[in-house]
Amino acid sequence: MTTIVVLPSGRTAPYTPSATQAVEQASVVSPAPAAGGAVKLSPGGLAAARLDAVPGLDPDATPLLWESPARDKVTSLIARNFFEPSLAGRLHGLGSALLARFYGDGTDASQAARPPRNGAGLYSPVAAAALGKPVVHGQGENRIALTIATTGGAQVSLTLDSGEDGLAVQMKSTGTLNQAARAALAKLADAFQEAVDGIAQSPPQLKLGGLLQFDPTVLASVDLHSVVKVATEPATTQTLDLHADSARRKVSFNGAAGAVHVNVDMSQVAALGNKAQQARAVGSYLQQVDLAAARGHGDASLVSMFKDAFAEMNSGYDAASLPAADGVRTSTLTLSGEDHALLTGLADFDAGITQTSKAVNKMRPLEHDGFSYQVAQNTSIGGRSQGDRFIAQHQRSQLCASYHMPAVPGGQLRLDGGPEDQNYDYYQLDDNASSDALMAYDQGRLKAASLRQSATQATHVMKYAMGHLISDRTTPVRRNLQRDLVEALAPDVKGAHPRSLDEILRRQQQLQEVAGLVPLQAYGDGAGN
Repeated sequence: MTTIVVLPSGRTAPYTPSATQAVEQASVVSPAPAAGGAVKLSPGGLAAARLDAVPGLDPDATPLLWESPARDKVTSLIARNFFEPSLAGRLHGLGSALLARFYGDGTDASQAARPPRNGAGLYSPVAAAALGKPVVHGQGENRIALTIATTGGAQVSLTLDSGEDGLAVQMKSTGTLNQAARAALAKLADAFQEAVDGIAQSPPQLKLGGLLQFDPTVLASVDLHSVVKVATEPATTQTLDLHADSARRKVSFNGAAGAVHVNVDMSQVAALGNKAQQARAVGSYLQQVDLAAARGHGDASLVSMFKDAFAEMNSGYDAASLPAADGVRTSTLTLSGEDHALLTGLADFDAGITQTSKAVNKMRPLEHDGFSYQVAQNTSIGGRSQGDRFIAQHQRSQLCASYHMPAVPGGQLRLDGGPEDQNYDYYQLDDNASSDALMAYDQGRLKAASLRQSATQATHVMKYAMGHLISDRTTPVRRNLQRDLVEALAPDVKGAHPRSLDEILRRQQQLQEVAGLVPLQAYGDGAGN
């Protein structure tokens, strides 16, 4: 079969599947060449091919080989994006276009494009057959996959692949999708694209909040996986994994700069606060992250990524929004306003940043610049009955960091030469903080209510002059605080007498003051070196 190529001014024209039809129907002004040769078109045929091209493309762009002759929005986006220099540009709009198909028929879709090899031309059955081999899908240097399971047992999988050899997308579904499932899937279109755009940026950003706001009565889980090649020396890859269901959320990121993880356990619904309480707790934790990063000289982009992930993974899951589901512990015990005042309102979690350590001093390769910050919360609720319940919540954080600083503040740090470049201070930090809240009732009476907090900081500094150690000192700092809150939190019982508005407002203010004591405080209002 003859492959047809448009040759204006000695160069090939842009291709879309429908443009191929125009090419094949155009009048040929010269005899047909032998198989595999090029065919010149009449001005009318050339115009027809160009009119159907995707707007914004260079009319003289290189044609593409296509897996399918389909003409749809996804194909048009691939044609428009194919020659974009950045990964973000190549994947722009493709994720949302795939999921948005569920606003319509939501049928499976598969399309791929690549530049011709060895002078090959436009779409042909032979080229399509070659392109349609499994190696095209799932084998790109940059891959993003989204898998969504419905509560009805169906599953939808979407993949985006981008590499030097081509650009491919695919959507497959198994099981039966009812109208509610289709609508819930379509609503995630923009959220998926936002996640794709964040992953494809340099440096990457975690924009996952939208994917977490799915309807748990219709969709059972959402999983996102990505692998992106990074142009470093040597080349590296960055990976992202996200899982979310009605009881748990997990995200992990690994890249050249380091790793980030946030795991959230929402199964203990009774401990969850309202959105306002959760927002205050998240804000307090993010402030502690900033203080730790400043003290430990953490990588700014990695810290920013962690903060985004922590905030997004700890939003939108208050007790009122979570349905009864597998894995969710529905206790017969309920917590009072006094109980909630001594809790953060957040689901239990463990989270952390681990920055890739670097040996920056050639003369002392055992000295590394590194940063690690870990934070977690665990909550226990139990008791024989409502009147004999207990609540315990433990928060903890740890900072381990090391870095080099010039011996003279504001001076230049030089570690790559001889002894004359060995004038510096080497810092090693080890900070730990914890907070323990406890409440216990005996036959309906508040028997114990306490808050115990501690924070330690150890700063080890070794000073070098001309390569010689001239000072080695460790400075410890320790703070402890314990509060008995029985009087402040004892249930406000008025018997048959109604409380006045002033009494209600005073009680609310009292509980808010207690709640302000609860957040973990590793550094107070500031961090020092």
